Amino acid sequence: MGEYFRDLLTTNVEEAKVILTGIPFDRNASVGKGASLAPKKIRELSSFLPPLTMNGNIIKEAKIFDNNDIEFQNEDIPQYFNRIKNTLAKSLMIDKFNLVIGGDHSIAIASESAFYDYAKSKNKIPAIIHIDAHPDICDVYEGSKYSHACPIRRAIDYGFEPKNIVLIGIRGYEEQEVEYFHKVPELEVYNSTFIHQNGIGKVINNLKNKFNDDYLIYLSYDIDANDPSFAPGTGTPEAFGLNSLDILQLILFIIKSFNVPMMDLVEIAPPLDVNDITTWLGLKTIYEVLNELLKK
Repeated sequence: MGEYFRDLLTTNVEEAKVILTGIPFDRNASVGKGASLAPKKIRELSSFLPPLTMNGNIIKEAKIFDNNDIEFQNEDIPQYFNRIKNTLAKSLMIDKFNLVIGGDHSIAIASESAFYDYAKSKNKIPAIIHIDAHPDICDVYEGSKYSHACPIRRAIDYGFEPKNIVLIGIRGYEEQEVEYFHKVPELEVYNSTFIHQNGIGKVINNLKNKFNDDYLIYLSYDIDANDPSFAPGTGTPEAFGLNSLDILQLILFIIKSFNVPMMDLVEIAPPLDVNDITTWLGLKTIYEVLNELLKK
């Protein structure tokens, strides 16, 4: 195995197109564990992947600065999340595209709060596009406000306005989440049924009309948005999901059309995978995103 992210890595952050930060943490996952191993596995597999897209576009100019992993150090979770937030806040101020690799989805509690402050510092409206099988809008889940079922609720607590949050691919709910949707109707939700019936293009067209240059977008991509037939290696697989090409089309549209300073990729759990196909899906998606960044 050669160097990971071959021909893409740089030690000069000024030369980089992307700052990559790993957050190998899955203590807040409620079902299957293993997402803490995703940053390592993605790096390992990247050594086999040449810097080209699925259509043969060479992307080696899309340099990656590896900010390494923010390791959990047996501290309390609020302290750990505050450390993540502070690290990512510094990284955002370099004004590069920030790619955060989890880890379970709870890590977004930290990264989205850093992003919120960054957007406000730029006099922009902070918004979230959340691609996921689950709303992640529980107030408390399994006795914790820091569960991977809670990041969108914590984002609203932090200051994100519900009208500036879009949830896409949803098909697995807790009862408290459905009740919350009734109370907060301005949250925009495109569930899996809507997408299967209307097509991903309908979602894309609606997003075009929702966001403009006044917004900065945080893009959160939970791999379980994909149907488990495409992405079995995740802790909370949900049937009746989206296909990988639809999700890729959506992600590339978002990167192309909006100002997206930060994206996370979460819930890949290599120990639960089959022949690493879920990690490969995440990795290949990253390379397509790199190509879209080069076009910009």
